[in-house]
Amino acid sequence: MNEQPVIELYNVYLKSRRGAQVFKDLSFELKPGNTAFILGGAGSGESSLVDLLIGRCYAETGSVSVFGAAMKKRFFGSSRKGLNRIGGVGGIFSLMPSMTVSENITFPLILSGASKSVRNDRLFKMLTEFSLLKQASEYPSGLTRVENSLVQFARASIANQPLLIIDEPSAGLDKDTFERVAEYLVKASLSGRSLIILASEELELKIPNMQRYRLDGGALV
Repeated sequence: MNEQPVIELYNVYLKSRRGAQVFKDLSFELKPGNTAFILGGAGSGESSLVDLLIGRCYAETGSVSVFGAAMKKRFFGSSRKGLNRIGGVGGIFSLMPSMTVSENITFPLILSGASKSVRNDRLFKMLTEFSLLKQASEYPSGLTRVENSLVQFARASIANQPLLIIDEPSAGLDKDTFERVAEYLVKASLSGRSLIILASEELELKIPNMQRYRLDGGALV
């Protein structure tokens, strides 16, 4: 029996707030456990694609479904039922400045209703895994760019959300840290999570079940 796709976009047409075309006949499908690496330069629509998937904007025509829920304005409540199943790094998934590192990391568990003991146990594991124990009480303003990125990956990992959206995974990272992030992405894929990786340049990633796409002229090719 075929598994329901995590993401389905069909003949999507989207305009910018200024009325310019962003997507035209955009169709895309992501199956459970698969990874899509999407290459796109400035103005190609990367941010708009993320906005479509999390309900920050809606298609003019066509359809967008995430975990089987249609992302439509008139179904505002139901379209967001699956959003706590999405983890993110980079772009709009930046850290909340008023929260400490520990609070940022555990935020997905709070949304899912996890108990305090579960939150504490998983937090310690994430702080250890991403070498962030010393930064646990820091606020984002006091972090280096590398530390900020690692906190976001820890937050994306803590709740085992089935879909991860990674925006520019190499941004601001040195070679060693990026290799560490690449290993994390492989591990996430092997655990069965679905990944969307958005980048403005080609990256050396060897992730199982990964397909490469390019945003060009409002479509994925």
